[in-house]
Amino acid sequence: MHRHNTPLRGVKATPRPAPGNPDYSEVNYRYAGVIGHIHEVVEIDGRQLAKVGFNDRKIVYYFLDDLELDQSAKRGTFHDQE
Repeated sequence: MHRHNTPLRGVKATPRPAPGNPDYSEVNYRYAGVIGHIHEVVEIDGRQLAKVGFNDRKIVYYFLDDLELDQSAKRGTFHDQE
C-alpha cells in the first residue's frame, strides 16, 4: 500500500492559483478549478507545497495557500481506489 505521512493526505483540494503567478507553469493553470486530492505536503524555502493528484493520475504541485480545501469530504487518493 502506498502511504504518505501527512495529516492532509486525501483531503479534497481545488487549485485556485492567481493569474500570472510566475511560480506556476501552464500545467498548474490547466488543472486550476479541477478537484483533486492531497497526497502530501512538503516545505521548500519556508513555503508549503501540496502534491495534488487528479483523477487522470496527474500529479501537480501547488502552494497550499492556493488550494480550496474540503476536509469534510470523504478522504482518498487514486492510490486508494481498487
